[in-house]
Amino acid sequence: MGKQISWAGLCCISIMAQCVYGQIQERSVRFLEYPLSLPGQIFKVHKALDSASGKIWVESDLGQSLSPIGIREREVLEERVEQSQRGKLSRELSRNILSMNSSETKRVKIILRYPPIAYPDKTKGNSASLAAASWSAANLAPVAEMGDIAARHGLGLLNTSGSGNGIVFATKAQLLELQGDGDIAAVEESNDEFSASPELTTLAPSAYNPGPVPSGAGYNVNAATFEFGLSQGFLNCIGVTPVLWDAYTTSNLTDQRHSEAVFRCLAAAAPSANFYHRRSLVFDGTSDVNYLLNNSIQTVSISQTRGGTSPYRSTYSEFLTMDDFAYRSPYPVFVTPSANAGYQYECNWQGYNGISVGNVRHTDNSTFEFADCTQTKNPPPVYGSCISGSGADCAGDREMPIVVAPGIPYTGTTFATTCLDGQGGLNCGTSFSAPIANGIAADLLAADSRMSAWPEKVRAAMVLTAQNVDGGDWSYATDGRDGSGTVSGSEGVSFAQNHTSVSPGNSAVEKGMGASSMYASDFSGANKRFYVAAPNPLPSGKHLRVVLTWDSNPVVGGGVNALSDLDLIVQTNSGTSGSYSWDGNVEVVDVSNGSLTSGSTYWVDVDPVINRIPTSGSRTDYFYWSIAWEWVADHAP
Repeated sequence: MGKQISWAGLCCISIMAQCVYGQIQERSVRFLEYPLSLPGQIFKVHKALDSASGKIWVESDLGQSLSPIGIREREVLEERVEQSQRGKLSRELSRNILSMNSSETKRVKIILRYPPIAYPDKTKGNSASLAAASWSAANLAPVAEMGDIAARHGLGLLNTSGSGNGIVFATKAQLLELQGDGDIAAVEESNDEFSASPELTTLAPSAYNPGPVPSGAGYNVNAATFEFGLSQGFLNCIGVTPVLWDAYTTSNLTDQRHSEAVFRCLAAAAPSANFYHRRSLVFDGTSDVNYLLNNSIQTVSISQTRGGTSPYRSTYSEFLTMDDFAYRSPYPVFVTPSANAGYQYECNWQGYNGISVGNVRHTDNSTFEFADCTQTKNPPPVYGSCISGSGADCAGDREMPIVVAPGIPYTGTTFATTCLDGQGGLNCGTSFSAPIANGIAADLLAADSRMSAWPEKVRAAMVLTAQNVDGGDWSYATDGRDGSGTVSGSEGVSFAQNHTSVSPGNSAVEKGMGASSMYASDFSGANKRFYVAAPNPLPSGKHLRVVLTWDSNPVVGGGVNALSDLDLIVQTNSGTSGSYSWDGNVEVVDVSNGSLTSGSTYWVDVDPVINRIPTSGSRTDYFYWSIAWEWVADHAP
């Protein structure tokens, strides 16, 4: 994200200036607004680095200093005010029912509440205890059955999902009753989903692996797609027989073609993986969860939207289930498409612990250009109401999509016919991009045993080695329409194989990666400091990139997906460069070679800023995080 905002203490509170070791420089202030806790007034805050202590603090627009504990107290107050207004209804639903008349009904999904369960920390527990906890969570019963809730409120069930949640049509009066039902975790609008359509082409492996084909190529990794189904004729044609796969059973030939194209992309990107395919369009059904557990699925993608052009937020029940898998065996890497709606719309999948993928065009098997049809913008801030200057429904700073991958052929607009059953010409999109990234995730897992069971490491490595397409460094102050750049399978695999494993206080290394768990006690301690060695000479055409990523704390069946705030600070010749997003779980700092000296050592700080680990009803009392750095290509070809 690379925004330089170093401060010499808190002496400099001018909105348009910053103090960097005595120098004053222009900067762009990113205020976060809190309107609910002070009726009639909008309280604005921004972050500042106290260079004396090395800790991030928060300042108001009036220059008042707040500790991270103070800003969390403000957020809790905001959350209580909002919760009292909407109860168990989602934010969008609570707004939409205001315009409903008494006879109107709305199609909604009722999410059941579950009792809490704790997972053992994988850095401390053994494999047997980790697996047992995963099964306990999968078999946990809700506090009340869906049928009882429906009868209680006079609702007719349209259907009950595999997870036990129910789809109903409810009137405004019934929704207001559901709002206060203590046996319900949440009530969400239920929209039909649609395919994020790809175009299939005969892209050379160089399109997503600039360099040699990755060593391992997914060998012995269980990789899956969730889609409509596959045909035996298609599998015979491509010469791939999945370990476990579901046949296509409906008459929609366009859907069949879509499903087969998506699977073909996965097989092309990770040709040595163990392939699985499930006929399902969701991840959160009980049978879907058991499928991931039973088959030890390590990477998985789906190519359907969530919420269409009105995407669901991070507390959507399916996202909670996915994010929860960061804490339960087999710790799969989830890869999802950002969707095709265009840059005026938000990214469809707004969970935290997966990898959202956008689309890039590989022009002539040598260069990339950004594909306009799949640009998406960031969702609104999760905490606070707005980042100043972006309007009432402003986008936040989550930098979605996280990466982009090839998804459009360099020529032509029709679907390739080779091996594909069905019919239809599908337009440009990210259904193709998601399984490509899924395959590359499998390649990274196969490359080195240190990556196994660490989706955080895979996410960090893919972001680290991605190559910028849309221009410039990745800045949290803008919507990064190419995320951190286009994925590079060969560079990602090379880093996975050749990095040095590091912990705080490490000896300086050129390529480092570490991962661990973080507890509430870490937020009252010192920064976690790492050391980077600048090579001699500094590599031409490359620069230092440092990536920090971590997990949220989801409460499945609880409607909570809390994200603690970590920030990243990197020492340079002129001071520091930092990444201080408000509501993202990926921080990136790009440092040009002009800001470094060959043969020198620099420090990197991880600052635990705001602790949002739930203190009750949560499934964990910690979260996982990973840091990685190396010298990476300045731009994609």
